[in-house]
Amino acid sequence: MKLEKFKNIDKKKRFIIIFTVCCVFLLAGVFLYTSFATFTEEKQFNVINGQVQDPGDLYFAVYIDGQITNTFPKKDVGYSFDASQSSCTNGATVSWDNESWSALINFSNYQAENMSRTKCTVHFKESSFADTILSCSDTAANCIQDNASLSSEIATDDPDGNARYIGANPNNYVLFNNELWRIIGAFKNIDNGSGSKETRLKIIKDEAYSTEIVWNTDRKSNWPEASAQKELNTTYLNSIASPYKEMIGNAVWNLGAIEDNSHTSTVFYTAERGTTVYDGYATTWTGSIGLMYPSDYGYATDGGSTGRDACLSNNLNICINSDCRENNWLYDSSAAQWTLTPKPYRAFVFTVSDNGCLGTNNAFNQHNEYTATYPAAYLSSNVKITGGTGTSSDPYQLSL
Repeated sequence: MKLEKFKNIDKKKRFIIIFTVCCVFLLAGVFLYTSFATFTEEKQFNVINGQVQDPGDLYFAVYIDGQITNTFPKKDVGYSFDASQSSCTNGATVSWDNESWSALINFSNYQAENMSRTKCTVHFKESSFADTILSCSDTAANCIQDNASLSSEIATDDPDGNARYIGANPNNYVLFNNELWRIIGAFKNIDNGSGSKETRLKIIKDEAYSTEIVWNTDRKSNWPEASAQKELNTTYLNSIASPYKEMIGNAVWNLGAIEDNSHTSTVFYTAERGTTVYDGYATTWTGSIGLMYPSDYGYATDGGSTGRDACLSNNLNICINSDCRENNWLYDSSAAQWTLTPKPYRAFVFTVSDNGCLGTNNAFNQHNEYTATYPAAYLSSNVKITGGTGTSSDPYQLSL
């Protein structure tokens, strides 16, 4: 009897011991699994997606061009973060740091219930040129110059490799002085008047400032004395509101003259930077507001079906080919336009006619009763592009 009782007690003890050991192993397994899973996820998140404080379980769903994938696109392979499509659950939000190429998760409005996992759906799309510019942390001019090869709307084939917008209507609009202006290009080695040379954006007003003022009422093709120069750099410059006025920097403008209009854009480009002028006239001028050059006009075409090379091989006084002018965003069919470049004579300057040909005019005359004045300026070298896509309805936003 005692032996039987002892056997029953021994069985109970063995059962309790085995049960206890199993529970310990089970709990230990759960603990280790949870710790490992958390460690793995946090490690992956910290390495791949940046440093954040994760208040709960977090995972990502990544889409590239609308297709789900298990990897993030690498930096500088032509993709950008699509903020409009990306989101997180539980009140968290996701943004992207292009410099470190990592996700930034904001948990300030975290409202998870029942310990639910936070899922962030991250979308990437093929980068447009605007996406590239907006993700660039450098100055606006350097961003455009350095990434010019990524855009079919930019050419770098002038003698100095300046990045110029080309075509009938490129996405080069900027909001400036609460008006639409357009980027002629990013120009290298622009002197600010003190000998410091930097890459700077050159912009031009989209609509004419006036069609009634002449280049110079004093009958001289010398820009420092010109009446148009004085009006643009006093009356007009003073009308530009802050902070835009502070974005314009002094620049050394070249005033080299050339004998006639039967030359290519490249010949004009070289002559504009030369020292041939009428006796006693200035070869350069340092100031804020100027005009476009004949070469600016010539280099703005993409040539259409004729081709850019064919158009650039033509002299600028030839306007028989409509492809060259109709695919040039600086062409204005409603008015002739003053340029900054004179002939080496007392009172003649070059104009772009309303038929697209480069011609000449007396500085004190209006061509066909009107010649339009389009102000142009070099922006300060530290100006950045902080928004917009460059279209007329969504122009680039500028900031210092």
